[in-house]
Amino acid sequence: MIDSHCHLDDPRFSSDLEAVLLRANQSDIQHLVIPGVQHQQWSIQLLLAENHQNISNAFGIHPWYCEQHNDADLQQLETLLPHAVAVGECGLDFTADKPAEDIQQYFFQKQLELAQKFDLPLIIHSVKSADSVAIQLRSYPQLRGVIHGFSGSIQQANNFINLGFYIGIGTRLLQQRGQKNNTLLREIPLELTLLESDAPDGLGKHQRNEPANLIDVAQALAHAKNIPLEFVQKQCTSNTKELFSL
Repeated sequence: MIDSHCHLDDPRFSSDLEAVLLRANQSDIQHLVIPGVQHQQWSIQLLLAENHQNISNAFGIHPWYCEQHNDADLQQLETLLPHAVAVGECGLDFTADKPAEDIQQYFFQKQLELAQKFDLPLIIHSVKSADSVAIQLRSYPQLRGVIHGFSGSIQQANNFINLGFYIGIGTRLLQQRGQKNNTLLREIPLELTLLESDAPDGLGKHQRNEPANLIDVAQALAHAKNIPLEFVQKQCTSNTKELFSL
């Protein structure tokens, strides 16, 4: 399998990263993609990829942190993209305590422009903002990517699929029991699904997640779709390799 979204640069992994990577390897995770969230972390990401052949980086400015960035940071981001498999994590988050919408929209649009310039896929964070994200994406019909940590409706998923995007399914969704989530797992086409842990997040506030738990997501998909686990693993790995050119 490939963990299409994990934050191994997070300080919560600083003391035992090698053990985390060993457990991932023992769980048959062959590759890991780290999305960038803010400029302070980009150099750490570069070092991780330099030291581990099975780590690839995306670089981006997360909507939670856009107020901490400026145009100079966007220029630095542009210099990093030749070393990236994607632009992101970028997007929009309209939860009440997040940065102002106009600031988020500005940085999201700038990153869409960079994805177009470098012909790179996008890793998109979308929370309470599906319609606004879709409006922005329609202005860039040639762009592709993944909607990370999806937990919206099947209609919203289909809207993003029609725009040329994969749907990222992770451990966070497994924590949210209910008919809607069962429907998502069952109905999102497997050939348009990526597996992700979002480690160290995704298991609640007080438990550190890690890539080895990706097997739980694959098993949940296999159960929901009533298909063999091996088929889920093979197809989602193929999807991730295709999107990120791995």
